Amino acid sequence: MNSTHKHWFSLLIHHDYFPNQECTILNLTPVQDSLRTIKNYRIRFQNNKNEFQCFAEVPDNKKIWDELNTAEDLFFFLENTDPNFYNYTDIDFSKSESFLYYFTNNTITNRFQNEIQTSAQTKIKFHSLQFNLNIDKTKSNTIIIKHKGESIFSYTSEVGKQFIPINLNAFGTGVYELWINNNKQETFFATANPPSIHTIGVVHLNMKNAVESLKENTLPKLILNFESRATYREYVVVIPEYKKIEIQNISIDSGGNETYSTPEKKVVFEDHGESYVFVSEQPLKFYQKTKEHPLLKIQYMNQFSDVLIEHDMKIPVPKATSIKIKNKNEEDTYYSQSIIYV
Repeated sequence: MNSTHKHWFSLLIHHDYFPNQECTILNLTPVQDSLRTIKNYRIRFQNNKNEFQCFAEVPDNKKIWDELNTAEDLFFFLENTDPNFYNYTDIDFSKSESFLYYFTNNTITNRFQNEIQTSAQTKIKFHSLQFNLNIDKTKSNTIIIKHKGESIFSYTSEVGKQFIPINLNAFGTGVYELWINNNKQETFFATANPPSIHTIGVVHLNMKNAVESLKENTLPKLILNFESRATYREYVVVIPEYKKIEIQNISIDSGGNETYSTPEKKVVFEDHGESYVFVSEQPLKFYQKTKEHPLLKIQYMNQFSDVLIEHDMKIPVPKATSIKIKNKNEEDTYYSQSIIYV
């Protein structure tokens, strides 16, 4: 019987740091349990810039939704390939092996709407399928773990017991809920293999929702949206002493709506004496490519003439290769710095 590979789902990654929001530095790696589903249903992936397209091999006499109707949910680790990703992306700067960002198509409000938008707002705890749960040993505790709305584990501890062994191997990869004494403690993601150090999140593809959309002749899409980090731009203008020029006026013209503080004169580099330090009045977003560069405008006199000399020079937009974090009023404030030698 003849069969055809049919396109049944797309995942797109948008990031406003990149031109046209095309983010190509994030990869999808299926978890071990999902690899079996991918093999059993002959699912293939095609990567086109920032879009991951999913295809399934379907007999010509069968509908795509009938072929995928019994498929288990798919889970992927979202992995980063750019060491500067956390610098230019507006997400939590402190990476944790215990928590991952969670992206899913679980919630659909309209079956006829093919696109589901989500962003890096929700974090989920990560556990292996076997772990020891640390509880309050000063009292008896009732522990319940739920999976797909059903209780799959229930245990009441004795006073003095602190660690409860949890084994979820029989249920496999999935999203679980931990309840202690009838109070929900956390939602967590569990799978056999731990995420790599490059993993920033987990993508959960709810197959039931995808199939329901396909039945409406709608190609389901999940769009992950990331925003650029905004930082205070700090320009350090260094005028070497050997040039022996006397600055009369110095300013930055952004060419746009950005404004900069009155420059502060201070010693940044001991070898060059005082420098002029400008800081933007508002945080400004990082962009991979900038169309307009600010102008440094200088009026100065030198030892050879008393004529006022004017000089304009384009200055670079700070790059995301390194940023500084300062704590102000118990909040982290981000700065990006550029050194300019005149």
